[in-house]
Amino acid sequence: MSIKVPSVKDVAKLAGVSVATVSNVISEQKYVSPELTVRVNNAIKELNYRPSKIARSLKGMKTYQIGLMIPDITNPYFAELARGAESIALKKGYQVLLCNTDGDSAREEKARIAFEENRVDGIINVAPRMKTEKLLAFNHVPTVIVDRPLSVEQSKFGVVFADNSKGACQLAKHLFEKGHRRFACLTAPYDDIPSVKHRINGFKKYLIENGIDDEDILFLNGKLRYKSGYELMNELLKIKNRPTAVFACSDIMAWGALEAAKKAHLNIPKDIAIAGFDNIYYSEILDPTLTTINQPKSETGEIAMQMLLDRLNKSNNRKIIRTHSVILDTELIIRGST
Repeated sequence: MSIKVPSVKDVAKLAGVSVATVSNVISEQKYVSPELTVRVNNAIKELNYRPSKIARSLKGMKTYQIGLMIPDITNPYFAELARGAESIALKKGYQVLLCNTDGDSAREEKARIAFEENRVDGIINVAPRMKTEKLLAFNHVPTVIVDRPLSVEQSKFGVVFADNSKGACQLAKHLFEKGHRRFACLTAPYDDIPSVKHRINGFKKYLIENGIDDEDILFLNGKLRYKSGYELMNELLKIKNRPTAVFACSDIMAWGALEAAKKAHLNIPKDIAIAGFDNIYYSEILDPTLTTINQPKSETGEIAMQMLLDRLNKSNNRKIIRTHSVILDTELIIRGST
């Protein structure tokens, strides 16, 4: 004996409303009174009704899928961002397809093409590494760019990013006021990662404006990885008159630098101060705990997804973000490493 799967008609009958009302409650595309919404939701729960995504897709020419591209799933910053984005998508009946590009522009381009071929409704591209002109050429699917500033004039994309320059200025001020006068920046290629460029520029700007000479700010170029931070710190420790304060452009780099300094039996922060950027979850459990710049990671993902879904659905919900560009604030978190 087969079990009858409840239909939208069954829900409408139990709730005492029309099929159209049930559809509007599920899709949230049109206003339904709170009273009717409660009745429909109660009926859905009682019948254990599950809307057919295939039927919705055929009817509305939508797949209810969002493509999310991130450069490094092992980095807790991106993991928290992705979780925030997914939480909003699930509430609105969308599924997130995740692609890890490993910070490679060629893989990023292939992922973008694959998303388009699978007819995702929209794309969130986090910290893209493609050249600007190529990035802007991929404009066939509604897109929100995260963690990479693009001017309104450049693109029709939605853009969400943190004020990286301000955060780095805050950190430079903190280190300067602690008495440091020789600095090192553990960084990554500027051209590939504009957010890193803003961090370095903000850090350097504050120091120069406060009398620090260029030769007292050393730059060591690597990758935003633990191993790179470890190796760059070992290079730094070979310098005779080495800097007394180190700014790593990500917490993961800072972690590597921290471990290298500890292995060299340096006292942190007495012998050398180390700070990062991102405030990922384990920065407060390192030994010593890591001074860093907090970015609203989960909130960034939520805002990006809200912005994208608003573009897709043209919602009348005023709580949904409609702005073309959102710049999020940063906060200095002072801990034991400085």
